Amino acid sequence: LQSLLSLRINKTLLSQRMDMTSTAVVFEEYVCPTIGAIMSTLTFAAPIKSLKNSIKAGSLGDLNPTPWAFMTGNCIGWLAYSFITLDLFVFFANAPGLMISIWLNVGAMKLQYYEEIVKYSSVQLISAKNDDDDNGENERNF
Repeated sequence: LQSLLSLRINKTLLSQRMDMTSTAVVFEEYVCPTIGAIMSTLTFAAPIKSLKNSIKAGSLGDLNPTPWAFMTGNCIGWLAYSFITLDLFVFFANAPGLMISIWLNVGAMKLQYYEEIVKYSSVQLISAKNDDDDNGENERNF
């Protein structure tokens, strides 16, 4: 009877230990990487509001788009790693980041292009006005 009781206690302890181990494994292998993927996506999405404000203003202003180019390269590197290791958590942590960084870079390029066009147009208008003023003075001198 004593050995039967100790066997039953050992089985109970073993099953409890396995339940704790399986819970720890699930937490370590699924819960933590999922939280990491969500946090990663939120980090990549942080500059979206700033770019939207700059688009409304029509100028980048003090907004520095340089990190967005590095964000694109970073996401491409991690996506390549996720394909090599077949790690879906790394993939889903960086795929949204790649899409967001491409959108951020395209938005910044549009604003920079717009700023250059406005600057060039202003220079052309000033130059044309000066040419007209110079022609008017030359006609008066004759």
